[in-house]
Amino acid sequence: MTVAAGVVYALIALGPAFSLFAGVIARKPFLVLTLLSRKMEEMLDAFADRISKPRLCLTDKMLISLAGGLGHGLAHAVFFCLSLLTPAFGQATFYVERCSRMPFFLVSAIIALGFLVIHTSSMIIAFNGYGERKKRDQIFVPVVHLIAAVMTLINLVPGGCLVGTPLLCVTAAMTLYYSWQVVGQRITEHQHRQS
Repeated sequence: MTVAAGVVYALIALGPAFSLFAGVIARKPFLVLTLLSRKMEEMLDAFADRISKPRLCLTDKMLISLAGGLGHGLAHAVFFCLSLLTPAFGQATFYVERCSRMPFFLVSAIIALGFLVIHTSSMIIAFNGYGERKKRDQIFVPVVHLIAAVMTLINLVPGGCLVGTPLLCVTAAMTLYYSWQVVGQRITEHQHRQS
């Protein structure tokens, strides 16, 4: 395997996160601080209350949840994928006996991407659930995480990576879609309250 393959695996795992970070989060310094500190809404609310008593607007709260989720997802991807990619830059690739059709590093990168999407989307859903006291959203997040974790266990079955990895991607896509619906609904409700 070459350096190019290792770079491709790293981009599969972290490319969308870096795009989201560069396109949305890096433009606002307070979001970068939120991403790094992971204290999120409580820290910023307390800071704002101490200084001048302003309240965070809806978009600020949503962007804070996005930054926190992205930070959590990036930490997961770095610990569980990037730390494994060093051998991927060597002369050959690595296959696991139970999954001889997909390179180990590709499976690892796809799983990291799936969990990055799940963590980022779940943080938005969780913030909304706790902020609006919606039990459905509060329960959705741990249940989706449990389902995603079970999807990775399918990889232990011979040839299971051909089933478990796509199922994890479907779970991530469904979580992203639900997160998108939550944001849309919240913005619509907020606009109706304003008028």
